[in-house]
Amino acid sequence: MKLAFISDIHANLPALEATLAGLDSQRPDAIYCLGDLVNLNVWNNEVVEIIRQRSIATVRGNHDEGIGNGKSHFRFSYTFPEARQWGLEAIAYTLATIKPENRSFLAGLPFSLRLSIRHLGESPFTLLLVHGSPRSMDDTLFRHLPAGEHRQYLDAAGSDVLICGQAHAPYHYWFADEDKQPVAFRHVLCPGSVGKPKDGDWRASYLILTLDASKNLRTDPTALQADFFRITYDLEKAVKAIKKSKLSTWYGSCLITG
Repeated sequence: MKLAFISDIHANLPALEATLAGLDSQRPDAIYCLGDLVNLNVWNNEVVEIIRQRSIATVRGNHDEGIGNGKSHFRFSYTFPEARQWGLEAIAYTLATIKPENRSFLAGLPFSLRLSIRHLGESPFTLLLVHGSPRSMDDTLFRHLPAGEHRQYLDAAGSDVLICGQAHAPYHYWFADEDKQPVAFRHVLCPGSVGKPKDGDWRASYLILTLDASKNLRTDPTALQADFFRITYDLEKAVKAIKKSKLSTWYGSCLITG
């Protein structure tokens, strides 16, 4: 079984189209999206409509929450004072251009999705999909959390695997839960960002999990394989679109630098 995960598209249509073309060539059994479809680029409606047309199961991100509910202000990464003003301008632009039906779609997205997979183990193997964390879509689970925090989030999720967005950087953190016999392996993964990476690589990022249900997914470390992919897209088109819009050109420079 091959499951694909995308996240944090942020209205970047060229990046989404390139990502889906790559995924279509790899033919996963299903594609899931971890939220933040909109804001910070110009193709808010087009991105939402592709997700809707392809029936890609999606959880609600903090940008989806804010735009979906018509909020003129909501919290996201304001790293310096000017960025806050540019962020408010981006929200206003997105609210002014998004179609009512697409805004309603965003507001109706679920906070989380839980997948349950039958395998050789005694009980189903579970994956929880969220945007931020099992507690809040505003949380960010970075790779290098203090020791033990990934486990705490997994315990809060009540799952074998936690897959989240928001960090905009791909990673796979796993550990052996030696409190259980036989030893169980647990995982936290982030697919990175399709439309606005923040790890120094401008290319769109996504994740494919390959699960071998003929094995015990919980105790056999060879039963789960995580592969991260980077794919080029028409970056120039995405940057030019920002320059021609009412959005700050800073968002274009962020795309270039990753």
